[in-house]
Amino acid sequence: MTESTKIEATYRVSADFQLPDLRELAPGGIETRAHRLTATYFDTQDLRLAARRITLRRRTGGTDAGWHLKLPWGSNGKREFHAPLGTHARRVPARLARLVASASRGAALFPVARILTDRTEHALLGKDGESPDALVADDRVTGEVLIATENETVKLSWREIEVELAGGSQDLLVRTGGLLAAAGARPSGVGTKLLYLLGDRVPAPPLRPEGTSAGDVVLGYLWDQIEQMLNHDLQVRLAEEDSIHQMRVTTRRIRTVLQTFPSVIDRRQVYPIADSLRRFANALSAPRDLEVLRHRFAGRIAVLPPQVAGENVTDGWLDLLDKQQRRTRSQVSRELSSERYFALLSALDELRVSPPLHRRAWQAAGPVLSDDLDRALRQLASDHEQARTAEDTETRVVAWHDVRKAAKRARYAATLAEPALGEPATRIRSWAARLQEVLGDNQDSVAAMGYLQTYGRQLVRAMPKEHNAMLVTLGA
Repeated sequence: MTESTKIEATYRVSADFQLPDLRELAPGGIETRAHRLTATYFDTQDLRLAARRITLRRRTGGTDAGWHLKLPWGSNGKREFHAPLGTHARRVPARLARLVASASRGAALFPVARILTDRTEHALLGKDGESPDALVADDRVTGEVLIATENETVKLSWREIEVELAGGSQDLLVRTGGLLAAAGARPSGVGTKLLYLLGDRVPAPPLRPEGTSAGDVVLGYLWDQIEQMLNHDLQVRLAEEDSIHQMRVTTRRIRTVLQTFPSVIDRRQVYPIADSLRRFANALSAPRDLEVLRHRFAGRIAVLPPQVAGENVTDGWLDLLDKQQRRTRSQVSRELSSERYFALLSALDELRVSPPLHRRAWQAAGPVLSDDLDRALRQLASDHEQARTAEDTETRVVAWHDVRKAAKRARYAATLAEPALGEPATRIRSWAARLQEVLGDNQDSVAAMGYLQTYGRQLVRAMPKEHNAMLVTLGA
């Protein structure tokens, strides 16, 4: 499977549209080729992929025949994954199916539309006269919906212009769009051929709450975090750096909304969702904790004298951590394909559409959010007092970890409240972040010593005997 990121724009034009002269945009000249493309699009019965603006197709013809998966990426970009055509026209490659699982929720994928495109492609070559800066595709399209009901056959024909950046800059995309607009083209309101063909069959995406009430501010933040969680899902599936950490942070932010603002959201009704988020965050904890440990140990090894930390020592230590990380990442992959995870995502979808609100949700945001933020700070103060007065080491370690978690909740709650409370919330957020950082470093030391106690014998076998004292240095 191959991957690329593309930036493109689509324009709707009439059947008799005259393509403007594009030579001023192509210092190396223009190469023109014709293709006939036949694409079958796959989705769930209720078009869950289309609702997330995801397209999954099997296309023949042209220079890149095969399976194509396109996911929205940034403001006008797409992240695209390719797989070979294979021998099964109706069997989606397993890797592509896994990448869209958070949208499909594990439901079956089957053909929902077929689109035939007669394409005239103009490559705008750069100064070298060989590689294109952009591709301008003039497409005459015929599409058929394959999930029509009551013996209905839906076919549409239209023409559109698609501009895709190759080696050029964003400015080239803007200049090309200007020439097309001057000739009568207009930006497509839907963006893809499939969405235009399916029309209002595609479920409308949930609207982000806008307004100044307490409910609007809380639900707007909640909306953003759920969207972030769905975006991080792909990054985790691709094993991208720091993705598990970011996913875990997002789940905690969502839980903060559900647990810290009882004046707005009925905590009793959302408790099952908060509990599911807690279990999911726990499933992410092992690879993240190992990631932190590896970074910590690698940093300690890097500053040790050469006679203490040799190549064999470094390799032995870090190899063990790498193996453990790979194993725990596999466990995360299984979790992302579980019915439990899909049920959580569906519950979050429902929460965005029908949140259980208290009557204060319709009041002005300032006083309501201030009360709830004060409650979170009182809980932080209570946890701090318990940690300060803890009598034994084990209780103290657990208590300070609770203080750290309370500081995180206060930080996230203050971030949510900043639009309504301004500078006071900003100060609380900054202070809570500093406290979290200090306690986090302490907790990382505790975790490192615990790891050494558990795996110390295995690690000692990876180094010469004279290096045993290194265990203490690495854990500090």
